[in-house]
Amino acid sequence: MTRRDCMPYVLGVHLGATATTAAIARRDGSRWAAATPVPLAAGPVVPTVLCKVQDGSFVAGEAAQRQEIAHHEWVVRGFTARLGDDLPLLVGSEFVPAQRLVATMVEWVADVVAARQGHPAEHIAIAHSATWGPHRIRLVQQALAQLGLNEVTMVPEPLAVALDYAAKQQVPEHEPIAVANIGGSGMDATVLRRRQRGFEVVGSSLTADHPSGQDLDDEIFAAVRAEFGDRIDALDLADLNQRAALAHLRAECVRAKEALSHQAGAQVRVELPGVRTEFALSRSRYEQLARPHLERVPELVLQAVQSATLAPDDLDAVVLAGGTARVPLLKQLVAERLKVPPQVDVSPELAAASGAASAAVQLLSTDVDEGSVDETSVLVRIEGSDFDEEEVEIPEAPRPPIEVEPMPLDPPDEDRARRIKIIKLSLAAALIIGGLLLTFLWPTPPTGGGLLGLFQHMRQ
Repeated sequence: MTRRDCMPYVLGVHLGATATTAAIARRDGSRWAAATPVPLAAGPVVPTVLCKVQDGSFVAGEAAQRQEIAHHEWVVRGFTARLGDDLPLLVGSEFVPAQRLVATMVEWVADVVAARQGHPAEHIAIAHSATWGPHRIRLVQQALAQLGLNEVTMVPEPLAVALDYAAKQQVPEHEPIAVANIGGSGMDATVLRRRQRGFEVVGSSLTADHPSGQDLDDEIFAAVRAEFGDRIDALDLADLNQRAALAHLRAECVRAKEALSHQAGAQVRVELPGVRTEFALSRSRYEQLARPHLERVPELVLQAVQSATLAPDDLDAVVLAGGTARVPLLKQLVAERLKVPPQVDVSPELAAASGAASAAVQLLSTDVDEGSVDETSVLVRIEGSDFDEEEVEIPEAPRPPIEVEPMPLDPPDEDRARRIKIIKLSLAAALIIGGLLLTFLWPTPPTGGGLLGLFQHMRQ
């Protein structure tokens, strides 16, 4: 093991709805290196997918995705959106709460990185959806603690992206920036103001299910379907090979979408029963399909800016993150609508993970450099959505391990409940018997009716 491998490090994890990424930052003495992406499999991006195996454990990422065709009942995806639901998800024959699946995915990432680095991270920071409020965050923290992951900090995605941008570009104090993160299943737009101790979210953090990366995948698939609809409709999805052919075609559409972000055209391989060919798609045609979706991005950013009582020209920068930020048309639409050229990282899909690692660095750096407290502390004030009037702060000193214990509840007194139930039943029976006696044993009241007549009769 090299000296570099033995260096302490922190881990940033971006747990997206459809994709998960990771980044690390190493410490050499009192100095921290810049956050860098770390591969989790063949590349730095893996699908947010889990598969339960025979021994009850889970595999994740691409290995889990490969099992989906033949053993789909044991594979689960989309669980980040189910966090906080009362109903758990069915995985095989077991119902599993969404927070346990979230924690399992994080644990898998931490284990993969620890195996590559030779030792675990000193601290983990998780970049999560801007829609997660205190309740969802608490559920995840409890699930992580049950897995032994106590040194964990939760960071909203917009803040993580802002921290990554500030680590690479100078942002003057008090200057606002707008962050738009377009993920696989939706997007969010947030305005953050630079503070001495980090960033402050101003206005409302706005979220929308559309546009998303999946919307663009669907548009390409629809274009292919228009050409080969009869062949696709004829597929027998009960047949394993034909189901695999459909999954391969959808994967080809995703690959073509990514290629069209930097190429003038792409070929979609179409391999269906009786068909083995390629479908050509130009960037101009792709942009025609994608435009109605992408036009929503600058509009949502503008709404976020207006909610902060600002104008676009008040912004120091507009930062786009997520894989869709690579699309040239999106940059053009944002620049035209906001009159501000957007800033896009060379790897925008990795920005949130790198920003999460930067947050972890800022948390731990106070141990070794007391003079950097003001520069490295992170303060974010969340307004609107699920974070109304909530302050989330990474303090100036390392936090103790998170030890989340469920609120103690006294067990119910079963004997007392049984006695009360017997008394209630006895009273009800007495009232019923009394009513029957009054009805059948007493003569008809002579005059009057109701309670007054009965009372007069009883006095006679």
